[in-house]
Amino acid sequence: MRAAGRVAAGATAVLLLAGCSAATSDAPAATTAEVRTEASCLDPDVLDALGLELDESLRTRAPAPVTRGLPPEGFVAETALVCDRGETLRDSAGRWRAVTATLLEGDLDPLVDLVAGTTTVAACGTGVVAQVWLVDAMGAAVLLPRDAACAGDELAVALADLGVVDRTEHPVALAQPVAGASS
Repeated sequence: MRAAGRVAAGATAVLLLAGCSAATSDAPAATTAEVRTEASCLDPDVLDALGLELDESLRTRAPAPVTRGLPPEGFVAETALVCDRGETLRDSAGRWRAVTATLLEGDLDPLVDLVAGTTTVAACGTGVVAQVWLVDAMGAAVLLPRDAACAGDELAVALADLGVVDRTEHPVALAQPVAGASS
């Protein structure tokens, strides 16, 4: 359980250190997110937001891009999937850049209320910001707006209050091939 707390604290620190600041704007009404059959940290828009691109050898299993936005009316989130840059992984092909997928559970109402009630457009600056999916009990998922993680300290607190269920590293891009290995 202590390890789970450290992971949640680490996710909170990433969000706080991402260089986010709020800026007001006359933004149009928020878009309603497309509901997908599952959440994936390998979604092309998630990877783009993290400054990564899926390696060509892995593209056959990559999901199609999704429309981001707020959860549709009636969507009840049971868990949150936080996608962030991960550790470097190694295998027989070489060293890979990775994405860390952290599944969180607990009282998601503060998180959902915060994102749904946001009246300012978040400005993340140049920092890489974790991307957040909300997932219902049947696995259906919505991808929150790209800058949702920059909604301020309240979001970091809402995520820190959730418990870590699972944490997985997914290889994304071959950073350094092994000499003589084919890609």
